[in-house]
Amino acid sequence: MKKLLIIIGFSLFLRAEVLDEIKAVVDNIPITSYDIQKIKKNKNIGDKEALNYLIQKSLIESEIKKNGINVDDFEIENTMEKVAKSNGMSLYEFKSILLQRGEYEKFKNQLKESLLREKLFNQIVKRKLNISPQEIKNYYDTHKNEFSIFKTIQVTKYSANNPQVLKEIQKNPLLNVKVNTQTQVFSYEELPLNLLFLFKNTKVGEFTPIINEGLGYSMYYVARKDGKVILPFEKVKNIIFNKLVSQKRENILKDYFAKLKNRAYIKIYN
Repeated sequence: MKKLLIIIGFSLFLRAEVLDEIKAVVDNIPITSYDIQKIKKNKNIGDKEALNYLIQKSLIESEIKKNGINVDDFEIENTMEKVAKSNGMSLYEFKSILLQRGEYEKFKNQLKESLLREKLFNQIVKRKLNISPQEIKNYYDTHKNEFSIFKTIQVTKYSANNPQVLKEIQKNPLLNVKVNTQTQVFSYEELPLNLLFLFKNTKVGEFTPIINEGLGYSMYYVARKDGKVILPFEKVKNIIFNKLVSQKRENILKDYFAKLKNRAYIKIYN
């Protein structure tokens, strides 16, 4: 019996060694077969994709250390409060739910990792990003269809304290539930840009997505749109700027990490 236990223990030890086998090293950061299997399961991807993901993650972690980037508890707490508000909760309520689920530390660590990466990305992009006023104007002149909008619009606003009520109305507009409604006709000039583009992207006869307004929730039913106008350049130039920033940011980061990968010490084991 004792001999059998020794054999079983030895076989489990060998199995553990295989599971924890080092598959790659990126700037002295090891990637094990266990890491790969975990990412494969979490992201439902293959071995090659999982290894590439972990190589990229290791490069980012290495760059964060090299650049001395840090995130303090105040930043984490502040971001957590914003997440809580976007979900219609106080920070205390949000934390309580996470603690009840046993997910508080996991969420906090993920949030810290996200903030560290964002700081690094912003630092990289800031050094290389350059968008001229002429570039913004050129985009406007060649994409005017993106800024074509109704002259007037008729909508009905539905307001409730519980978003679930609004979801039920979306499924069945004839449902007899108590909500506040208000029907109005707006000129495009009266509306803030966020509502302008929300209504532009919502078809007549459909509801907008539900909006968290802090103290309650709302959505709009678009009854009709009349006329057509091109929004003036001055009204949308900031939107164009942000769009170009987003596009260039992605390309800058892709190029930066491709070059970094070529320079980095990466050893892959079969």
